[in-house]
Amino acid sequence: MKRSLGGILGGALLVLSACGPTEDGGGGVVGDVCTQTSDCVPNACCGNGTGVVNVSRAPSCPAPNACPAGSPDPTNQTLLNGCGTPYCDGTGHCVVARQC
Repeated sequence: MKRSLGGILGGALLVLSACGPTEDGGGGVVGDVCTQTSDCVPNACCGNGTGVVNVSRAPSCPAPNACPAGSPDPTNQTLLNGCGTPYCDGTGHCVVARQC
């Protein structure tokens, strides 16, 4: 059975796209696409985020004051226990700006 080169390449691209975020070539992971910092939000509510996503994939957070005791308000955009904030980098991808 013969397969066309286009079919093989198309299948390979489909498999790669299903694997998750793309690496940036330097060992890091390229985040969601953005044009400005307000496009990027934490991937979890109440300061419990571990990464950032585009606002189109933002989690549905509880109302203010509904976070567990000791957690920031869900409108607070910090993550990684207050050591990071969402940021749109110079390459147009959402990243964590570390502060600690």
